Amino acid sequence: MYQRFGNLYRRWLIPPVLNKCSRLITVSKFEKERIRNFFDWPDDGHLVTVYNGVNDYFKPIANDMVLSDIKKKYRLPDKFFFFPGNTDPKKNTKNVLRAYAGYIRKNGPTHKLVMMDYKQEDLIGLLNEIDAIELLHLIHLTGYVVNADLPAIYNQCDLFLYPSLRESFGLPILEAMACGTPVITSNTSSMPEISGGASLLTNPYDPNELISAIERLLSDQNLRAELRNAGISQAAKFSWEKMAVKVLDIYKDVLNHPLNSPSI
Repeated sequence: MYQRFGNLYRRWLIPPVLNKCSRLITVSKFEKERIRNFFDWPDDGHLVTVYNGVNDYFKPIANDMVLSDIKKKYRLPDKFFFFPGNTDPKKNTKNVLRAYAGYIRKNGPTHKLVMMDYKQEDLIGLLNEIDAIELLHLIHLTGYVVNADLPAIYNQCDLFLYPSLRESFGLPILEAMACGTPVITSNTSSMPEISGGASLLTNPYDPNELISAIERLLSDQNLRAELRNAGISQAAKFSWEKMAVKVLDIYKDVLNHPLNSPSI
C-alpha cells in the first residue's frame, strides 16, 4: 500500500517540479539515462550524476573484542552468508532462498544464511512456497540491526549476497566492499556500475548462477583475496565529502550559468 501510494504521489509531483529545475541530480549513470529516456530530455547538462558515499566506519576490523561483542549481540553463527533481504520484491528474496536451498542440497550445511529486517512468518511462507521449509533451522534472522553494528557483521560473513533485481545505487554493495567482504551482486541496473568490477555479477533471475558464484568464491582463495583488495579500493572512491563537494560545485555552476529547464 505504501509503495503504491508513493508511486502515485511521485507521478503527480515530479513532472511540475522538473519543469522548474535548472539541474536534476541523480545517484548513478544508470538512473540518469533512465530518467533522461523516460522524460525524453536532451543530454545537455540538466541531468547530473553525483554518487552517494560510504561512511568511514565501514572498514576491516581487527579488534576481536568488537567482533565478538556483535556476534553475541545478534547471535551470529560461526560460518554464514549475509543477505539483507526484505519484503520489497526488488530485493529478490525468493530467488536468494532458492539459490541457498540449491547450494545446501548440493554441498551440505557448510554455512548458515543470516538475514535482517525479516519476520519469521514471512520467511516460513516463502520457504513453503519454494518447497524448502527444511532450511528454516539454517536461516538466522537478526531482527533490526543498528547501522553502526553492520561493519562487524560484514567483517564476519564469508560472502555478502546482494542479487537485487534493480537498484538506483546499491549502497550495501560498497559497505560490504569497504569491510573487505567478497560480494556477489547482479548484472542489472546500477550494480555493475557501482561495484566497478570488484564483485561477481550474476543474473538475478537465475538461482543456478548464484549457486555457481557462491561455490566459485568459496573454493578459490585467490579470487577471494583479489575481490577483497579490489573491493576496498573501489569503495574508497565513494565518500560523502566528495558527494558534498560535487553538489556544491553544481550549485555554484547553476548560479553562474543557469540553464532553462526543458519542458516535459
